[in-house]
Amino acid sequence: MTALWLALHFPLLALEAADGPVEQPRVLVHQHRVRLANAAARAAGVESGLRLATARALCEDLEVREADEPAREAALRRQGQHLLALTPQVCTAPPSTLLLEVGGCLKLYGGFQGLMARVDRYRLHCPLTTRLGLGPTPLAAWHLTDPPPLEQVPEPARFQAWLAELELDRLDLEPRLRERLRAPGFRTLGELYPLPRPALGKRFGAGFLDWLQRLLGEKPDPRRPLPPPRPFRERLDFDDPLDNLDYLHGPMTRLLARLSSDLERHQESLTAIRWHLYLNNGHRDTLVVRRAQAGHDAATWLDLTRRRLEHQVLEAPVLGLGLDGGRPRPRNPALADLFPDPGARAPLASLLEKLAAEPALSLYRPDRAPGHLPEESERGRPPLDRPAPPALPTVTAATPEDRPLWLLDPPRPLTVRDTVPHWRNRPLTLFAQEERFSQPWQTQAARRYHVAHHPDGLCCWVFQDDQEGWWLQGFF
Repeated sequence: MTALWLALHFPLLALEAADGPVEQPRVLVHQHRVRLANAAARAAGVESGLRLATARALCEDLEVREADEPAREAALRRQGQHLLALTPQVCTAPPSTLLLEVGGCLKLYGGFQGLMARVDRYRLHCPLTTRLGLGPTPLAAWHLTDPPPLEQVPEPARFQAWLAELELDRLDLEPRLRERLRAPGFRTLGELYPLPRPALGKRFGAGFLDWLQRLLGEKPDPRRPLPPPRPFRERLDFDDPLDNLDYLHGPMTRLLARLSSDLERHQESLTAIRWHLYLNNGHRDTLVVRRAQAGHDAATWLDLTRRRLEHQVLEAPVLGLGLDGGRPRPRNPALADLFPDPGARAPLASLLEKLAAEPALSLYRPDRAPGHLPEESERGRPPLDRPAPPALPTVTAATPEDRPLWLLDPPRPLTVRDTVPHWRNRPLTLFAQEERFSQPWQTQAARRYHVAHHPDGLCCWVFQDDQEGWWLQGFF
């Protein structure tokens, strides 16, 4: 994997965190001195370090801002979360820089040119002033700002040459340490390259040696990436109450588009979403929409939601609509078909999702349950729930594997003609193998089970009681 990092500097972040760039002169002031000035203020002669009174004398319409650290940190984190769409390794470098590991994403974007095109697109639409840095390590990317136009990733030797040209005054070091480095006559970073590393550490401190080795890639520089925001929750409030559920389709489409964009940005999927209808009477109705497999596309979520809405009854007009994305799951693109067959049938999971969205069908998934009689050993689970983990085998009871999937509760009586059971007026052909259920209670009759074949092609499970009556228990 190519070692490549990008640094995105936001030099005016403290001024632009609240409302972005402005055309009027604006400065950041601390203790009556200018700490930061935008382009319009600098054009009027206002520079960092001036007293506020002097700055006002140079520019009458000067806008003064105080430092707002929470707003600056929130703006930096917000931009970092946007950049998670580019790479999952986005790290903050306070006070105003983001570091992106992009060496592992080159193939995803078709090479270096495709990656830089995505970065340029982000910078074009970014509401903040940005500067770009590029390097083989995080610290190198932080220092190598505004690189020349490149067609491919520079060679390591070229990066080393650029770093060697850096003047000591431009290094991100404490002023006192820079003075100590300049005292012997050093002016550029390249002049420190030939010196033995132990000698540098002994003279300028272990901290400087660690910094230099991380800058040059001689030592790992682990960074903690930003976590993606969780969970997705958004709400729309309406100016007028909506008394028709059909009017919700438009707002639902907008919320699902935002959800899909968020999932696409973080390469994640969901198995369930929750809609919240905030009613005019103070109540809230919650609609849960599930999928058989985790997905992220808005079209499928909207289709399942509309099916669910067809069975919803409004008690009062709707004042607001909320969407809760729940817990996301990492997406695995490798599981998708590289060349899907355009004539292939739709997967059964999509059919199951549509059927489960119809409450009138009362769909359920059969599952095992403890019970003596067959109809007691089957229970129903929600159709889109994950199957329960298999229970540990016991010595006292063993469940045969050749049980029918569909069991009738209660069993249905069969018509008997000439000692042959009939179903739907047609005779059943019984297989010779018999299975006997002994009764644990005196009030229950013993049953003798057989597998039977129906002329229509169905395979049935039937039993005969102690009164010579025949019953249909289920279908295979």
